[in-house]
Amino acid sequence: MGILPQATFVAVALLTGCAYIAVLQWLHSISEVQSYTAAQLGVAVFYGFVLAAWAGAEAGFFVFSKQPQYKALQLNDAADEEDGTTSTESLESEKAGPMISEASLFGLKLSSLKTLRAVGEFTLIMGYIYLCDRTTLIAKGPKQQSRMNFWGLNLAIIIVALFTLTPAPQRDPDAPPKPLQRDQTEEWKGWMQLMFILYHYFAEAEIYNAIRLYIAAYVWMTGFGNFSYYYIKQDFTLLRFSQMMWRLNFFVFFVCVTMNNEYMLYYICPMHTFFTLMVFIPLWMFNKYNTSDLVCTLKIGATLVVAIVLYDVPGVFHTVFYPFTWLLAFHDPLHPEFTDSLHEWFFRSGLDHIVWVFGMLCALCFPWFDRKLQELERLPTNQRLPAKAGVVGCTLLVMLGWGIRFFSLGKRDYNKVHPFTSWIAILGYLILRNMSPLLRTYSMHLFSWCGKVTLETYILQFHIWMKTTGLNGSPKHLMVFIPQFFWLNFLLTSFVYLLISYRVFHLTVALRDICIPKETGTIIKRGVSSAMACAAFYGVGCFLQQ
Repeated sequence: MGILPQATFVAVALLTGCAYIAVLQWLHSISEVQSYTAAQLGVAVFYGFVLAAWAGAEAGFFVFSKQPQYKALQLNDAADEEDGTTSTESLESEKAGPMISEASLFGLKLSSLKTLRAVGEFTLIMGYIYLCDRTTLIAKGPKQQSRMNFWGLNLAIIIVALFTLTPAPQRDPDAPPKPLQRDQTEEWKGWMQLMFILYHYFAEAEIYNAIRLYIAAYVWMTGFGNFSYYYIKQDFTLLRFSQMMWRLNFFVFFVCVTMNNEYMLYYICPMHTFFTLMVFIPLWMFNKYNTSDLVCTLKIGATLVVAIVLYDVPGVFHTVFYPFTWLLAFHDPLHPEFTDSLHEWFFRSGLDHIVWVFGMLCALCFPWFDRKLQELERLPTNQRLPAKAGVVGCTLLVMLGWGIRFFSLGKRDYNKVHPFTSWIAILGYLILRNMSPLLRTYSMHLFSWCGKVTLETYILQFHIWMKTTGLNGSPKHLMVFIPQFFWLNFLLTSFVYLLISYRVFHLTVALRDICIPKETGTIIKRGVSSAMACAAFYGVGCFLQQ
């Protein structure tokens, strides 16, 4: 490596660092918050190092790629002497290419540039999040409550989604379609998520009970999906566990640190993390016996007892979670009357503290459910149609009774019965959605696409689609790019919001694959190294705070 690429790296990195400091000063001048925690200052230094290294590496390797490679020239000269040719472009491309790929700048290899680009893009997104929600640069406006706009927009989305009907890929074209295929569950998550975020955007409080039910369905999927995976794959490796925790918490960790918000503001993340652990632990214990349905049934039963004791026996919940108050505490600026810092965690997780166990039971019973559906399809037409009509009729009757008796209750009364009744509506949906091969085969790709980025759209709605009330604040305002043009502003902010959600999803997956090695020992070493790096940057933040 010559002196010129190294000098370019240093010069560009220093210039980027200076520009970054200038941007930080500008952000501070327009920030609504003028004091910063040590963690915020530490992560700001980390972001600066990333951007400087990324820019310097891009420039340094670009300059290096334009320089003639000494080894390649030597080989060309030798070839010229042997055959008298004056052009050896093929040799230059063959020999110079490996040389460039093996090049390094201050220990940074060219192969690391892909990782730097991903981390750099992630850093820019974090900066955009702060710019949108913590500064006065982008205006905020009041929400416009309109039942017609809310339902009209949902209807328009459904109509568009119908044009994206797509058959699910079948491994065996001759085999009957199975229920609850991946595309179907992604579709389910997608349409619920769109209504969930629009509920926040339009402040449509009248569908509160439905939103509670959607969140219960997400938690049900946590139980169903994780049990299915561990029951079938028997994969209890540290690699799988680390990947799972990364997916749930990588993005929210950086958002919390950057914005100085508490973890519980984004309560979906700790909920899914906790319930995922609650599925993992019983299946991991004595997992060699998981081939027995009886053992799995006993495990599910024991898990249900634990969940009931934890949430429904007074005093147990706070005793168990008191040591984790530092992580799960929440201080709501809009509700200072809640003096119990674990109130939010108890309320949010308690609403769905049983439905994930029902998800585990459904996963165990899935082969039976699939078998019964196939038996139903094999009946003669004169028997099949009445049988299906009977199943559908009974399901609708039960759901109607549930709707009249429970779903129609007011917000507070419904919250009391929701943990024990939400499974009825979920089971009804499962039956109706999978009652025919046609319904099991097709799904709406638009909703399936949205279902893949539910975690990102949930978190980002707070900061780049709407605007919060400040530290630990709820998204009570709309972000306004174009004042006085509601729908034009809605389309523009929504486009940016969905685009960034999509990018964060891909960056999270890409960085997971890069940062989590496959070997258990290396995972532990890298985890320790990451913890030490976090401590070091936090130490720098403490120093700067002084």
